[in-house]
Amino acid sequence: MEVSATFLLSVLILALLWFFSGKNTQKYRLPPGPSPLPLIGNLLQMKKTAPFKSFLEFSKTYGPVITVHLGWQRVVVLVGYDAVKEALVDQADDFTGRAPVPFLHRATRGYGIGISNGERWRQLRRFTLSTLRDFGMGRKGMEVWIQEESKHLRARMRTYT
Repeated sequence: MEVSATFLLSVLILALLWFFSGKNTQKYRLPPGPSPLPLIGNLLQMKKTAPFKSFLEFSKTYGPVITVHLGWQRVVVLVGYDAVKEALVDQADDFTGRAPVPFLHRATRGYGIGISNGERWRQLRRFTLSTLRDFGMGRKGMEVWIQEESKHLRARMRTYT
């Protein structure tokens, strides 16, 4: 009796996991890809030493744009020069954002050139570049001073060894 109850419970849990993972992929219009397993995704199907070779094999079956599940995380992979060029050059506005990193977002409140997106990122980048130019970045005269200072710094560091 206990074995059949355990078996029935495990089948029910697997069916629920399969049902919920299937609903998530139908909600989004994602490119095709290999079927993921619950919780671990496609990790068992990938080569541990060279995952990019697995992506190449998947692209032979599913095309140059594929969806792969790395654990719970869905990842869209672009394989080949043409797919990457189309995404990053031809459709650059659609691919300009960065993935959210909750810890960094909480720590920086969305500010900072490395974590921000969209218009805030453009404003921060513009401000940063103008400030660095005011301090002499990109000027030839400053380059000579930096090289001279680095020589003095290296000489000073050699005295400590």
